[in-house]
Amino acid sequence: MILGDPYKFAIIIKIIKEWNISEAFGNGVLLFCVDGSIFPKEIFTASLNSEINPLKEKLKNIAANNEIFKMEKEAAFKKIYNITFPEDVDLDNDYQFDITPLSFPEDNSYIFAVSDGARIRILASKLKYIREESRHKLKNINVYEAFISMEEMKEIVKELNVDQL
Repeated sequence: MILGDPYKFAIIIKIIKEWNISEAFGNGVLLFCVDGSIFPKEIFTASLNSEINPLKEKLKNIAANNEIFKMEKEAAFKKIYNITFPEDVDLDNDYQFDITPLSFPEDNSYIFAVSDGARIRILASKLKYIREESRHKLKNINVYEAFISMEEMKEIVKELNVDQL
């Protein structure tokens, strides 16, 4: 099932019956399309029964920040990454812009969203993890972006149900 417009922002979701020994997990595929690019870059098994509800909550509660919304896309992505995963270990992680599904970090794919109150800006990138620094490399990254209306996001959230897969 494709929810949204893959050339802007869409969620591709499908339970794969052969990947399940029971209906408890709802194992399948969960992908995001941002500006025509697919995340994660590889297929990973997603336990959809445990991923969908947290994802719906994230998509319903996208934070507004006009300063970040207006930034150049790489700068905005880096700013949100550093808010979400601060270098200072004494600071708490702030996940208000993070819409990354639970299975995506396995591929080092991160998806962030910020609103200006009327529109939503979605930023996505596949990062390289630097083990020695316990952080991802943020230099020379490719950031994909899409802009959608609040109404478009509401429609995606409305259709995002495991029962309908």
